[in-house]
Amino acid sequence: MTTQACLSNFRIYWLAFIPKAACCILLALFFGYCFVAAADQKHIPIKIATNDWASQIILSYAIGSVLQNQGYTVKYQTISLKQQWGGLRLGHIHLQLEVWQFSMAKDFNRMVAKDVILDVGAHSAKTREDWWYPSYIKRLCPGLPDWQALNKCSQLFSTPESGNKGVYYTGPWISDEGIRIRVFKLNYRIISIDAASLNKRLINAVHNKQPIMLLNWTPNWTDNRVKGEFVEFPEFSQQCITDPSWGVNPTEINDCGAPKKGWLKKAANPNFPVNWPCAYQFIQNISFTNDMIAEAAALYEYDKFSYKESAIKWLEKYKASWQQWLPECMTIPKS
Repeated sequence: MTTQACLSNFRIYWLAFIPKAACCILLALFFGYCFVAAADQKHIPIKIATNDWASQIILSYAIGSVLQNQGYTVKYQTISLKQQWGGLRLGHIHLQLEVWQFSMAKDFNRMVAKDVILDVGAHSAKTREDWWYPSYIKRLCPGLPDWQALNKCSQLFSTPESGNKGVYYTGPWISDEGIRIRVFKLNYRIISIDAASLNKRLINAVHNKQPIMLLNWTPNWTDNRVKGEFVEFPEFSQQCITDPSWGVNPTEINDCGAPKKGWLKKAANPNFPVNWPCAYQFIQNISFTNDMIAEAAALYEYDKFSYKESAIKWLEKYKASWQQWLPECMTIPKS
C-alpha cells in the first residue's frame, strides 16, 4: 500500500465520523502506520526460484546477493517449471527472473490473466529455443540449416540404440517436441534429458568433433564459447499453432519453428510490491541483455566455476549495469 493510498483510505472511512480533536490524534497515528506499510519488510525472506539451467541459477544468486547487500533476507527455492506457477501464486516462491516465451508463455499468460502472478516486465534480451547443431557438422550435412536436410542426414545423428533413426536430445521442460517430429515427418527419435546432461553431451561432442543434434537456446553459453546454428524450420506464426491449413502440413498445427526473437520476462508473487516496494522497483528495473545471460551460463558450463563463484564474477563484470538498476530507495555499494 502506498502512503498516498493509505491516507486516502483514512479520509474516506474516518474523517466524516469522528470529532476533530480525535481526528488529529488518529491522523498522526495513521501517518506512522502508512509509512510503516510503505516500507520494505526486510525481515520477511524473499524466496527466489532456482530452476535447472545455469543462467537462471547464477542470475538468481547474483540478484539475490544484491538484495542481501541492501539488507534483505533472501532464500533460494529449487523448483521445477511446472511447480513454479503454483509456487508463485501461493507465495512458496516470490520471484522468477527468467520466464522464456517458447517454453513458458502458455502457463505464464494464463496465470497473469487470472491476476494470481505479476508480470514484472521484459528483459532487453531476445530468446530462441529450437533444434541446434555445432557449425562443424554443416560440412557433413551441406543442406543445413534448412530443416528439409534433416532426413537426408538422419543417419549422421543415429546411435546403436536408435537404429536407422537420428537422435534429437531435448530437455524435459518442452513437451511438444514429438509433435514437431510428427508434423514434419522427421526420421528422428527423442531422448529427453536434463539441462546439465544436455550441456555435458554437447561439450563432449564439440571436443571430439562428433555429430550431435539437440535443443539449444539463446542466450546461452554457446553464444560466447561455441559456434553453431539453429535448424531453420518455417517461420513462426500465430496461425501455425491454431490453423492446420497454414504451413507445409495441411492437416496439422505446429508446423513451424520457434519464435526467433521471443521475449524473456520476470514474474513475481502478487504480494511482492506490498511487502518489498523498494525491492520491487529494483526488479522492475532489471533488464538482462543476451550477452549478460550467455556469459552467466558460460562461466559455469564452459569455464567450470561453481554457481556462486559464477555469480560473483558476473556481478564484477556487469557492475556498471546492475548498479544503474538500483532505485533511489537503495544505496549504491562503495567500491
